[in-house]
Amino acid sequence: MLEQVRAPLRFRPFTVVLAGEGLSMLGDGAFGVALAWLVLQETGSVAALASVLLAQAIPRGLLMLFGGAITDRLSPRTVMLWSHIVRGVAVATVGTLAWVGSVQMWQLYSLAVVTGVAAAFFGPASETVLPLLLPAEHLPRGNALQGAAEQGAMIAGPMLGGLLTAWLGPAVAIELNALTFLVAAMTVRAAPRRVATHQEAMSVSGVLKDIGEGLRVARRSHEVRIVLLIVSASALAYSGVFAVGLPALARSFSANAVALGTLISAWGVGQLLGTIAAAITGLPRRWGLLIIGMTVVEATAFALLGVSPNMFIASAILVVVGFGVAYSSDVALPTFIQTRTPRQFLGRISSLIGLPRVALEPVSIALLGAVLTRSVGWGFAVAAIPMLAVGLRLCFDPQARNLRTDPPDSEAGSNVPQEPKDPEHRTL
Repeated sequence: MLEQVRAPLRFRPFTVVLAGEGLSMLGDGAFGVALAWLVLQETGSVAALASVLLAQAIPRGLLMLFGGAITDRLSPRTVMLWSHIVRGVAVATVGTLAWVGSVQMWQLYSLAVVTGVAAAFFGPASETVLPLLLPAEHLPRGNALQGAAEQGAMIAGPMLGGLLTAWLGPAVAIELNALTFLVAAMTVRAAPRRVATHQEAMSVSGVLKDIGEGLRVARRSHEVRIVLLIVSASALAYSGVFAVGLPALARSFSANAVALGTLISAWGVGQLLGTIAAAITGLPRRWGLLIIGMTVVEATAFALLGVSPNMFIASAILVVVGFGVAYSSDVALPTFIQTRTPRQFLGRISSLIGLPRVALEPVSIALLGAVLTRSVGWGFAVAAIPMLAVGLRLCFDPQARNLRTDPPDSEAGSNVPQEPKDPEHRTL
């Protein structure tokens, strides 16, 4: 069993890219706490924090489909490389301004817009790079290992960000994130260059045509429509909870950033355990009922978070729900997309699946931000509504109940990495 879990690590490009992206996610976790606390420190307003996050979410949502089409035309490697560089420069600039004490809100808005644009391209590219690093049979556990790295970063990153912000100020955590972007830009170069599938020159009309083709492929799949419904409900609930809900809840428990770091890290602990469980046991083949059940559990958990009497009970709830979400969907959803999508459409379908997360993020942040200014408890109750509604809706959909994670008989594409033969290439 342990050998099966470690099997993807025999592929050197996978281990190198995973290491760099894991470090970058650690920096992102620290940066999220530092940025939230910097805005709250400068303005004392949850609404101001929500507006900064909206400035990042809007361009990301508007350009997500373009990011998927460009990724299909070029290469995940190229798109990820330049996304890391752009974000690294932008974050380093704001970190320097915060260090000298001259940061202003318009600069934070500018940072949010730049990183939002870069993220619109990075998201689809990062979702499509794994099939270039691993053969199809290793994708489920490869996604699980990637999820474990992400959740490990979510545990350590926010706690590190909270400690650095409390002890040394937010500028240190922000500059740390800029450094991790530089490292990730170097390690992503280990990914292979995919052979271009488009012979025509790059043009706006050509990219729009590519997007239209991807939308037609998705429209013909009822499974994709089910996944879009689940992702949409999650976006409406989780975006606001993590952007403004948990910071508001943390401030009700404590006057410093450690409480916020603890809450986010608790979620990361649950997700890490869930992804480890998925790596050990593999994915459940018939996972439709599991996902439907989890939507009801998540709705209940959100309502309970809003009335939690202290940080420890709230953290325990986040651990339990994080475990269930990671096991039921965080590993299964990318595996589903990677194994069922023709390789030439992978970037576009991935961007379409990710679009609700960013398109609905502003709605979630704005709505929850407005409710939280009146009541923390009611804010979390509002976040529970989308998950409960979708869970009840999918209970009556036979195809949703019978949704499966095992790949179809035919492969989704070519250019699949081969099992390494030379022992010296088995690990870093």
